[in-house]
Amino acid sequence: MNNFFVEKPLNKFAEDSSDALYAQIVSRIQQLMREGHLKEGDKLPSERELAEMFAVSRVPVREALKVLEFLGAIQYIRGQGVFVKKIELKRILHTLDFLMTDPADQLMNLFEAREAFELQAVRFAAQRRTEADIEAIQQALLEMEFLISNGKPVCEVSTKFHTAIIAAAHNEIISEVNEFLSDLLTYSRQKSLSDFSRHPTSLRYHQLILQHIIAKDAQAAVAVMQEHLNNAKLAIQNMMHAE
Repeated sequence: MNNFFVEKPLNKFAEDSSDALYAQIVSRIQQLMREGHLKEGDKLPSERELAEMFAVSRVPVREALKVLEFLGAIQYIRGQGVFVKKIELKRILHTLDFLMTDPADQLMNLFEAREAFELQAVRFAAQRRTEADIEAIQQALLEMEFLISNGKPVCEVSTKFHTAIIAAAHNEIISEVNEFLSDLLTYSRQKSLSDFSRHPTSLRYHQLILQHIIAKDAQAAVAVMQEHLNNAKLAIQNMMHAE
């Protein structure tokens, strides 16, 4: 299998950036999945071995593996290595195609899509929420507070919070759209919340949104959600500009 990784050398002069290299590595692994050379349960070479195969540093290899892990294509098993997960291959490959086109532009497009369905979802949630819905949203907030106080990542629980709001909207189509975009949304939140200094701000937005949902103030809930999404979008824009 290792020969497939280096069948064609990377173009190291496409851009003067490790970003160009990591995208090429993701694309190469994507191609191996599509052609059946990488299957469920296959073990990938180590980070060091991949760097040697592609004749690059570990930095672009590490970034490529992060993207694949966030999208659910691979998983780390402690003490054993990195393995291809059981995946819906067509969906993963579609997501990779989407991101590899131009990650910066596509993330901005994703935020526009989020505005289209999350603002409507929070409006409906404020109008239709049940006590069970409120409990689910509150539980996500409690988990987020705990993780922040212990300096832990909050991407997963942020997803849980937004998913609970969408469930509270009681609209099957909105829930289906959220599920369809789940891989991309996870990647987006990982990017926007990678700066731990943003966690308290994100938590505050979440708290305000819940307050307005409890009060059944749909207009205020939509306004805060809009501000929350704008803040996250700006964070990603600044991060990518810095990179």
